[in-house]
Amino acid sequence: MGCCVLLLWACAAHAECRDRDAMAASDDLALKLLRNAEIFYPAKVLKVHHPTRRKEIASYIKVKNKRYSIFTLVDEECNAVFRKRTRQND
Repeated sequence: MGCCVLLLWACAAHAECRDRDAMAASDDLALKLLRNAEIFYPAKVLKVHHPTRRKEIASYIKVKNKRYSIFTLVDEECNAVFRKRTRQND
């Protein structure tokens, strides 16, 4: 019985934001950064930082004829933090 409780506690301690939720959080933040923006390509998980379990996500949005890549870091609670914006095809 004690082993089962310990196993459940270990699983809860290592809970992390799923990839799909992390990409959605990144897309939401990216859309808030620029007015009238829309997603033109699905977000991608580029890297998982192993000590902190934060995920580096790239979101792809466009405004009129300009396309941008928005890079964010998403923590274990699915909170996205803006890191960098690049414009494509310049």
